Amino acid sequence: MKITTRTESDALGTISVPKNAYYGSFTTRALANFQISGLTAPKYFRQSLGIVKLASCQANAELNQIQKKEAKAIDQAAHEFINGKFDAEFQIDIFQAGAGTPYNMNANEIIANRANEILKAPKGSYQFIHPNNHVNMSQSSNDVIPTAIRLATLMALKTLKIEAKKTILALKKKGTQFKTIIKVGRTHLEDAVPISLGQEFMAYASAITTTLKTLEESEKDLLTLGIGGTAIGTGINTHPLFQKTIVSKLTNLTHFKFKPASNLIETTHSMASLLKASSALRAMAVEINRIANDLRLLNMGPKAGIAEITLPEAEPGSSIMPGKVNPSIAECMNMICFQVIANDQAVSLGAQGGQLELNWFTPLIMWNLLFSIQILTNGLSMFHQDCIDGIKANSSQINHLFEHSLVTATALAPYLGYHQVALLVKEALKAKKPLREIIQSKNLFPPAKLTAILSPDKMIHPTLLPPKYTPSLL
Repeated sequence: MKITTRTESDALGTISVPKNAYYGSFTTRALANFQISGLTAPKYFRQSLGIVKLASCQANAELNQIQKKEAKAIDQAAHEFINGKFDAEFQIDIFQAGAGTPYNMNANEIIANRANEILKAPKGSYQFIHPNNHVNMSQSSNDVIPTAIRLATLMALKTLKIEAKKTILALKKKGTQFKTIIKVGRTHLEDAVPISLGQEFMAYASAITTTLKTLEESEKDLLTLGIGGTAIGTGINTHPLFQKTIVSKLTNLTHFKFKPASNLIETTHSMASLLKASSALRAMAVEINRIANDLRLLNMGPKAGIAEITLPEAEPGSSIMPGKVNPSIAECMNMICFQVIANDQAVSLGAQGGQLELNWFTPLIMWNLLFSIQILTNGLSMFHQDCIDGIKANSSQINHLFEHSLVTATALAPYLGYHQVALLVKEALKAKKPLREIIQSKNLFPPAKLTAILSPDKMIHPTLLPPKYTPSLL
């Protein structure tokens, strides 16, 4: 079917634009040029970009830089853009011209054409509202896009923090449930000293709590905005009060406590605050990946492995081996964490890639940062609901492994010395007997004393040692 078009002109000449499109010549060229990945901007970025346009309009109106009639139409169009009315027309590939100029102009054109429509002018005429002169007034892609990314990141992090806290609570619940189950603690994957299963899970909760605090700390830098710097941070073509006014408008619109950057040139070329947020996401992914690995190891079996816990069954584990069940949720979490770590590398390269007064890698930084938040958010929701909440402890297996291990040996060192205990451990291994049995055969301690020394409950926390006992036979 032939598409009806309208003709628009720009600095490059004339171009045909779909007649009913709200976007214009710039977006048309971008859509033709950048057919790369099929990946488009996430919802939070599109909404944030619309909010920046709305705040700019309100600031310019307050400073008498734009007429009330024009401001009212732009205000309505920006609200419709934020609410998703034009999502189908905001589809430029994330791999595009640097600094996000196509994204900025895509929004400018959509809002301008809708504002003209509101004012009873045809799309493409720009009779009353122009994309550059009105919608983009007092702005540049170079300050708009970094500001929109900061806002989008803060918006997206809200849900991630909720899921992280739910994951922490789920781990703590298991920690309380398993606090009396004493098991083999392992270092280098070898038997070490006793630990409770509850202590393991409480430590997992603590690790995620630590990374959550790091993430929350990174949010503080995102509250400093460089909007008002325009092209390179000097604020050319802005009212002297524009920066202060628009930051105030953004705070009122979003309820984030934004503050103007003290050096707008820095916020135009430096993406350090976005890198800090990405690094915090990477740190969280590293810890969650480690926890997922541990759960897989502890679940290993069910008959020929450690099998100290059982993870919930999510799906059949094999297309050829009947009855096999895999730790699918934990494996999915591993893949998510690897992707977040990889995304952070892309953000790092993008942050260092800018030169002189501009970083033009902002679309790349934006997509990887928001993608990391998205998959971590969804992954943690899955992880605590479909995995952690349903974990069961296999007490009989835990007790069996503990009783046949030598993890209580360390408790004897203060009484017999490291070297002597090492010899007893070797003897027990060679004889394939429990360590307690070897010690009893040598009459090194009275039975009650030996029982007290080898009590697992006393080995999982600091305990004052009683006066040393000198055995009668070494």
